[in-house]
Amino acid sequence: MTKKDPELNKILIALSLNIDDSVVERIEEYLEILFKWHEQNNIISTRDRTYFLQRDFFDSLSMLSHIPKGALLDVGTGAGIPGILLSFFRSDDHITLLDRRDNPIRFLEHVKLILKLENIDIVKTDINKMTITESPAAVIFKNFSNKVVSKLSFEAKLTYIVNMVRNNLGATSKIFLLTGSNALTLQDDMSKHCDSLNSKIAVTKIETPYFDTHRYILEIT
Repeated sequence: MTKKDPELNKILIALSLNIDDSVVERIEEYLEILFKWHEQNNIISTRDRTYFLQRDFFDSLSMLSHIPKGALLDVGTGAGIPGILLSFFRSDDHITLLDRRDNPIRFLEHVKLILKLENIDIVKTDINKMTITESPAAVIFKNFSNKVVSKLSFEAKLTYIVNMVRNNLGATSKIFLLTGSNALTLQDDMSKHCDSLNSKIAVTKIETPYFDTHRYILEIT
């Protein structure tokens, strides 16, 4: 494994991801493009590369062992987090990156061209206006928000997202959310929430060596 970026190397080891140098080099190239773009276009939430690697990068790739093989849809992908990151490790899976904003779409198209990412598609639309012919294996939400969702409680947000995927999109896919400690509120009365959503819900804590506050992977089936 390359030693060009010691922090990246440490995080890949912490994630137990032993990968080829060619994949590491691709990740490093993506990170270089990302932070250069961010300087001018403000596409992510931090300029601190180490923080980004320890939080967003680590958390996103922690989803790898949970997400099923097959086609994936990353809703509100922003800078391709987690969709592009997952694509580096799932070269045989087709990943659709969905966002309705111009800046992320321009960035994603640039990255796809420079890195020659053949297993991703980029779609500029609102998920409520998207049509699909076949359900992907999983629909992923990390950065998704809109004017409606931003005003909702966590439980109401879940209901909104599940209805959006099941009814508006018409997908029977597994749904994955990367979220904070508010996921723990579901465990107080899990059966009630499962009945409300007509779904099964699993909550998994991401074990991170970097922060005292934890993120959680919410799986809805």
